[in-house]
Amino acid sequence: MKSLKINCGWVALAAAGCFAGPGASVSDGNARAVMTVTRPGALRGYELKSSAALRDNRPAGKQVDFSETAGHAVLRSGSAMFDGLYALAVHEARQNSVSEIKDGAYGNGAAIQLDAFQTGESWTYVWTRDLAYSVDLALGGFDPKRAVSSLLFKTSGLKDLVSGGFENQIIQDTGSGGSWPVSTDRVVWALGARETLNYLSGEERDAFLKRIYPILRDTIELDRILVFDPADGLYRGEQSFLDWREQTCPGWTKDNVVPIALSKALSVNVLNCYLLSTASECAARMNAPEESARYARWAADLKTAVNQHFYDPEAGLYSTCLLSDGFCSVRANRYDLLGVSLAILLDVADAAQAKRIIENVPVGPHGPPVVWPQERAVPIYHNQAIWPFVTAYWTRAARKAGNAEAVNRGIRSLERLAALNLSNMENFDFISGLAEVRDKDLNGPVVNSRRQLWSVAGYLSMVQDVVFGLETSWEGIRFQPFVTAQLCRETFGTNDVVELRNFPYRGTRNSVRVHLPSVGPQAAGACTVQSVMLNGKTTGGEFIAADGLSPVNRWDIILQAPQSESGSVRIVDPSDERMLYGPAQPVWQDLTTAAGRPVLRFRHPDPAGVSFSIYRDGKPVATGVRQTTWTDEISVGLHSYAVGAVDLKSGTASHLTPFRRWRAEGGERVIPARVMKNRGGNLVADHHFENWGKPADELVIESFTVERDGRVALCAEFANGSGPVNTGITCAVKKIEVLESGSNSVAASGYLVMPQSGSWTRWDRSPPVIVQLAAGKKYTLRIREDVFSRNMSYLKQNARYTSWSGGGDGGYNYVNIAAIHIEPLSGR
Repeated sequence: MKSLKINCGWVALAAAGCFAGPGASVSDGNARAVMTVTRPGALRGYELKSSAALRDNRPAGKQVDFSETAGHAVLRSGSAMFDGLYALAVHEARQNSVSEIKDGAYGNGAAIQLDAFQTGESWTYVWTRDLAYSVDLALGGFDPKRAVSSLLFKTSGLKDLVSGGFENQIIQDTGSGGSWPVSTDRVVWALGARETLNYLSGEERDAFLKRIYPILRDTIELDRILVFDPADGLYRGEQSFLDWREQTCPGWTKDNVVPIALSKALSVNVLNCYLLSTASECAARMNAPEESARYARWAADLKTAVNQHFYDPEAGLYSTCLLSDGFCSVRANRYDLLGVSLAILLDVADAAQAKRIIENVPVGPHGPPVVWPQERAVPIYHNQAIWPFVTAYWTRAARKAGNAEAVNRGIRSLERLAALNLSNMENFDFISGLAEVRDKDLNGPVVNSRRQLWSVAGYLSMVQDVVFGLETSWEGIRFQPFVTAQLCRETFGTNDVVELRNFPYRGTRNSVRVHLPSVGPQAAGACTVQSVMLNGKTTGGEFIAADGLSPVNRWDIILQAPQSESGSVRIVDPSDERMLYGPAQPVWQDLTTAAGRPVLRFRHPDPAGVSFSIYRDGKPVATGVRQTTWTDEISVGLHSYAVGAVDLKSGTASHLTPFRRWRAEGGERVIPARVMKNRGGNLVADHHFENWGKPADELVIESFTVERDGRVALCAEFANGSGPVNTGITCAVKKIEVLESGSNSVAASGYLVMPQSGSWTRWDRSPPVIVQLAAGKKYTLRIREDVFSRNMSYLKQNARYTSWSGGGDGGYNYVNIAAIHIEPLSGR
């Protein structure tokens, strides 16, 4: 081990201004970036130059200048590049710390006065998921007060037209099919809120806890009614962050998001585990023991369900989603980096799973892609892309799993991409590492921004949370560095000490000095912590409470040479197209009956290069099928079928076809609008009700029966033209009740979710509401609005929304109804 003495070599170099030597440049083989210290001293000035092709040729001079700032942490590692890029991230975090925000969808673009974090150079607003991930990664500690104001801006009470229900809600931003409850990842807000609590103290923390607990509680309770599926114990809704459907979902969801509303995403369910655990902790601190126990129980049950339904032991990864038609679900052979990283970090995966996941994530020369495999015909954005904030989460997960090789690759990716592009960009092409690819079969990323907030936070997190091992909790703070042998050799060089200076924590300032061991040329793995000293006294590595800290603190952490293996990662060659891209999705021709059995016919552009997997009722019933016609042996019941293709060379899988249902006998009953009794709206052409959906409006089918006891699916045939498929806040939500005829006794009920489609005359079927009914008994069916039948237009914060319907003082829950489909589910 190197001596504990202070190594002042970097001080002399800084005084001389000569950081043009080792550690001052990075290269990807085609371009080079050089970092120069232009002003030495306690607070340095830097110049960063790059020869790389830059997005939009900005800055034209291929150079940025920036300085360290009093009041913010600085890094001293012996590497001008490593120190300077940390300073660049701090600089860009300061640039994103604004006093006003604006977005064209709100208030016709008028500014809102708010001390907040804006999302990036090109994005001058605050969105729930971008903010929450950024605050969790680093910005909760960077500026806790600004984190508080930003987070609370993304919450809302209800407009005055609503009374009752759960009034304190996290905002789901505009999104697929009119936002929530199609998009449901607003729960990520809990990540940012919980991390911010760790940096507050005293009355500030107590006040914030009192503000956020009702928000957490009410969001949980409303989602439990409208988003949770008790059949499998999972939450429905679109994947977190991967919210551009044609980028990562089957192509048939591009213009119809009903399948998205029915699907269950890994990331959303993992985040709900965290939300529930956080709410349980907060409830205990708010002296609400019954709520605390309930949320803890729900969190444990959800963790079990996630592992049961999402984990793919053959791939050693969690699947990104379960595709569903409302009757059954199929685990997609698709994997997303954010979802698996969060599963590790939020303790859904156990240690053995975490180790396998990190070993099985594909990694290219520029870093890991956010989804796997890629799609040939989809432009670069989420498809075929690296997103630094997701890389940062993966690097943190690799640290937790003890995989030094993955940590090395994560650090290298974040460092090189930021340096060569002179900014913490939003995203990059997975193949080339460029922020902009033109004149190729796939161009993009189609959208990109400099100093993207979560990319900035991700870089800070890599340095603080991984290299220096920063950990915070309600109780206090500690540092458990994860310094690899490769990092010692290639970045820190001959330095004995790396230091994070002036790190703020609950009114204190902390300098963290990590003392490095001697590392031989063949050493691998991560250094281990030998001892930790705080202000000259040895600690046991436990969390140190704020009242145990001095106003100014010095941490000395002594590392030993690596004593474990480096770990492995799955290296992929982006030039191997068969490995990079999944095969094309099969396309249905028909599903017919022959000799009483279902016959599936489908086509594929490369039938000789793939085999087919057949799924019945969510389970694979045939694999390795080489023909495009397949006959099932079953001859009774009602069944759902889907087909996927598998590349014979690489083993990568396609997206699935849409589900198709086959019934041996019987069928559904369709009750048209013309036989319904209405309150509100008007019947048009004896076909459907228009201008229907005010809070007091109602549709009633006075009497119907079913022929058999058992489960029955109720679907609405609807049109929702209140906004386009890809944005808005007016997904229609109505309650459907089955009453025992002649009384108001409710036999069964549920909620109809009817997303925007951009047209009032395009007819879709809602996700089914499945109820248990008795044969021959007379029922009345009623569709109406209750206190839980609402969408994001009911939130006060959305009164300023001006792009589509839903703004102003009222809620907007209109939908055209043409029929109700009643389908018996016998045989399932």
